[in-house]
Amino acid sequence: MPTALRICPLCEATCGLTLTLDGSRVTGARGDRDDVFSKGFICPKGASFPEIDADPDRLRTPMVRKDGRLQEATWAEAFDTI
Repeated sequence: MPTALRICPLCEATCGLTLTLDGSRVTGARGDRDDVFSKGFICPKGASFPEIDADPDRLRTPMVRKDGRLQEATWAEAFDTI
Protein backbone atom coordinates (compact mmCIF):
# COMPACT_ATOMS: atom_id res chain seq x y z
CA MET A 1 0.00 0.00 0.00
CA PRO A 2 1.23 3.51 -0.69
CA THR A 3 2.36 5.78 2.13
CA ALA A 4 2.49 9.55 2.57
CA LEU A 5 4.67 11.62 4.87
CA ARG A 6 2.71 14.30 6.71
CA ILE A 7 2.89 16.52 9.78
CA CYS A 8 0.29 15.69 12.42
CA PRO A 9 -2.24 18.56 12.63
CA LEU A 10 -3.73 17.57 15.99
CA CYS A 11 -1.55 19.70 18.31
CA GLU A 12 1.37 22.10 18.32
CA ALA A 13 4.07 19.38 18.59
CA THR A 14 4.03 18.86 14.77
CA CYS A 15 5.10 15.21 14.90
CA GLY A 16 6.04 13.56 11.64
CA LEU A 17 3.61 10.88 10.45
CA THR A 18 3.90 8.09 7.93
CA LEU A 19 0.35 7.42 6.74
CA THR A 20 -0.69 4.23 4.98
CA LEU A 21 -3.27 4.91 2.28
CA ASP A 22 -5.95 2.94 0.50
CA GLY A 23 -7.01 5.35 -2.23
CA SER A 24 -7.90 8.53 -0.39
CA ARG A 25 -8.59 6.67 2.88
CA VAL A 26 -6.00 6.69 5.68
CA THR A 27 -5.67 3.13 6.99
CA GLY A 28 -2.68 3.46 9.29
CA ALA A 29 -0.42 5.98 11.02
CA ARG A 30 2.99 5.58 12.55
CA GLY A 31 5.78 7.92 13.53
CA ASP A 32 8.22 9.05 10.83
CA ARG A 33 11.64 7.92 12.10
CA ASP A 34 13.37 10.41 9.80
CA ASP A 35 11.45 13.42 11.17
CA VAL A 36 13.98 15.83 12.69
CA PHE A 37 11.71 16.86 15.57
CA SER A 38 9.72 13.79 16.61
CA LYS A 39 12.20 11.09 15.48
CA GLY A 40 9.43 8.50 15.11
CA PHE A 41 7.53 9.33 18.28
CA ILE A 42 3.80 10.06 18.06
CA CYS A 43 1.24 10.43 20.82
CA PRO A 44 -2.08 8.55 21.03
CA LYS A 45 -3.78 11.36 19.07
CA GLY A 46 -1.41 10.85 16.14
CA ALA A 47 -1.77 7.08 16.32
CA SER A 48 -5.57 7.45 16.10
CA PHE A 49 -5.35 9.61 12.97
CA PRO A 50 -7.04 7.00 10.69
CA GLU A 51 -10.08 6.81 12.99
CA ILE A 52 -10.29 10.60 13.30
CA ASP A 53 -9.98 11.04 9.52
CA ALA A 54 -12.79 8.51 8.89
CA ASP A 55 -15.14 9.83 11.61
CA PRO A 56 -18.58 10.34 10.04
CA ASP A 57 -19.11 13.45 12.22
CA ARG A 58 -15.93 15.13 10.94
CA LEU A 59 -16.50 18.42 9.13
CA ARG A 60 -15.38 18.06 5.53
CA THR A 61 -16.58 21.37 4.10
CA PRO A 62 -17.02 24.87 5.50
CA MET A 63 -20.33 25.51 7.24
CA VAL A 64 -22.20 28.81 7.48
CA ARG A 65 -25.32 29.67 9.44
CA LYS A 66 -28.29 30.63 7.26
CA ASP A 67 -31.69 31.25 8.82
CA GLY A 68 -30.45 29.79 12.10
CA ARG A 69 -29.22 26.50 10.59
CA LEU A 70 -25.74 25.36 9.60
CA GLN A 71 -25.38 24.62 5.89
CA GLU A 72 -22.48 23.49 3.74
CA ALA A 73 -20.77 26.31 1.86
CA THR A 74 -17.83 26.96 -0.40
CA TRP A 75 -14.66 28.46 1.03
CA ALA A 76 -15.49 31.74 -0.74
CA GLU A 77 -18.93 31.85 0.90
CA ALA A 78 -17.46 31.07 4.31
CA PHE A 79 -14.81 33.81 4.04
CA ASP A 80 -17.41 36.30 2.80
CA THR A 81 -19.54 35.46 5.83
CA ILE A 82 -16.74 36.06 8.32
